[in-house]
Amino acid sequence: MCPSRDPSPGAPGRVAADSVRLRPARLADRRAVYEWMTAPGIVASMMGPPNFADAPIPTWEQFCADYIPYYFDGSGEHFGRSFIIEEAGRAVGHISYSGVVSRPGCYEIDVWMRSLVDCGRGLGSTAIGLLCRRLRAGLGVSRFIMRPSARNTRAIRAYRRAGFEMAPMTRTEQVAAFGPGDYEDTVILTLALPAA
Repeated sequence: MCPSRDPSPGAPGRVAADSVRLRPARLADRRAVYEWMTAPGIVASMMGPPNFADAPIPTWEQFCADYIPYYFDGSGEHFGRSFIIEEAGRAVGHISYSGVVSRPGCYEIDVWMRSLVDCGRGLGSTAIGLLCRRLRAGLGVSRFIMRPSARNTRAIRAYRRAGFEMAPMTRTEQVAAFGPGDYEDTVILTLALPAA
């Protein structure tokens, strides 16, 4: 499913799918990943006032408490891992996965780009497809979720391009299935790939 949703390599202003790579992140990347997430422009589309007063921008310490060392050193690959999205060797964003405690065999994907210049070109959708296929091949994972705010329409479009579909779940159903989300209007998008 992921490959068929990758952006067309020849589309104007779009990324050539074969120019995108996922490099396992290292501890030395953690500060840059945090700075990308909290960069002006990027941060406004996913957290902090005025649009996301319900999702405060994390401090460096809070980020480190969430993105603990195994995301950056590979020591807990069944629990989660971070990758640097590279286009033609240039770092353009971050993508990670985390095991969903309440749903064994299901992983949550999170992604953000380095800057607004890197948005809207299909880099995120391509990276999501690459990560889903990597997890299916390496860990046998075939079920994925993403949990953005309904207000983040750009992200939702990118996730849908990667093959994810909106799950019709009430807030109560979401919390029961996956725990509380980061937003008052969290939506669930799901993807199930055929077994490897």
